[in-house]
Amino acid sequence: MMSLSSIRIFIKKLKLVFNENVSSVWDFFLFFLRIPPESVKPDIDKKLILYVGEFLPPRIARIAKWTKRLDNYSTILLCHKSGYFEEFSNEAIDHTLLFRNKWHLKRTIRSLPNLHVAHGFAPKSKSPYFAMKFLKKYQPVVPFVVDYQDVLTIYYGLNPVQKWLKKELPYEKLCLQNANGIFANSLEPLAGMNILGIRNSGKRLFFPLYCDNDSFTTSQIPLTKDNIHLVYVGGIVGSHRDKRYYAGTQFHWLIEYLTTQKIHFHVYPSPTVTKADYEEYEVIAKHNDFFHFHTAVPQADLSQELSQYHYGLMPFFAGTSEQSALKSKYATTLKLFNYLEAGIPIIVGASVIYQSWLVSRYKLGIIVTQKEDFMNIRTQIESQNYQEQLNNVIQQREVLSLKKHIPRLIEFYERLRASSLN
Repeated sequence: MMSLSSIRIFIKKLKLVFNENVSSVWDFFLFFLRIPPESVKPDIDKKLILYVGEFLPPRIARIAKWTKRLDNYSTILLCHKSGYFEEFSNEAIDHTLLFRNKWHLKRTIRSLPNLHVAHGFAPKSKSPYFAMKFLKKYQPVVPFVVDYQDVLTIYYGLNPVQKWLKKELPYEKLCLQNANGIFANSLEPLAGMNILGIRNSGKRLFFPLYCDNDSFTTSQIPLTKDNIHLVYVGGIVGSHRDKRYYAGTQFHWLIEYLTTQKIHFHVYPSPTVTKADYEEYEVIAKHNDFFHFHTAVPQADLSQELSQYHYGLMPFFAGTSEQSALKSKYATTLKLFNYLEAGIPIIVGASVIYQSWLVSRYKLGIIVTQKEDFMNIRTQIESQNYQEQLNNVIQQREVLSLKKHIPRLIEFYERLRASSLN
């Protein structure tokens, strides 16, 4: 029997599908009448970048800000209205346009001014694919970059049981096959292309998220035996979710382990987390002096908030759910860089191989071998030279910063633009 939380999530999905289908009829009619939607009037003296996708991730506004800072760009964000979160945007986005269905997207793209480059973000890949397809018709010289952090093919392979995922995979393949350039925020795109049998994919740029220098904060909270505070920021789901797919972000076990050791555990959910998924954690926090559930915080305020704590958590382990081993091996998450921005070291599971390698390579914190090691994490924390870890974080986040690496993205854009004009 479905839980009440599951029913509420299901109803929300039905409403989204219904609204999209109904609005598609209207926008199909308006498209053939050539009636444009809302338009923008960008600065004609600047090179115009279009960021387009279905669910806005926080990484887009971060790179937009630094791209504009180093070159003469103006920006348009074109995002599905159900996937837009103001907390993930910033003042670097000059114009925000929200589309409601495929035909509205097509109407909007047809009305856009001349673009310098288009930057499509995924997942999901359906909207970036249609945007790429439409742009090749209306502005064929505009290079299209497809941006991946999470590649859905990696999660469960080519034959997932989830119906929505089966429908998405063909669009993911089309994006990876046909984009002028691939902007890889993790190692997942290359692994996904190998699974999909894609060999000739154009130019690629590996750009693993990095730290936003503007958000650099220094932690000033002393760590003592009687005062240990760990923090997690990001996705979290309730116990009603199917553990085969969501066990990696169900943290009841961690609450129990840390409470037993009298270690404070703070959680800041992503703004994308629904109330149905977090309300049970709010109830737990009311009855547990060592578990604290906070409201979501915008990216602009996150580092200051996180700097109140001693360690940032990435408590992920292979085999927790039915996700493939490749997901653990190649994934990158923004929370790793958010913790560094806040000036706090990290506790990470060893089986998230690339991310634990970063922590090890740059001496950014503690690597936990297995889930059960959290039962005695206090001993590991107390054995560390905490001040040395803090110093390493402050030093190495400069090496892993957007300020240092954003010139590579600008060069990437310009090479693609030059190739498209030849």
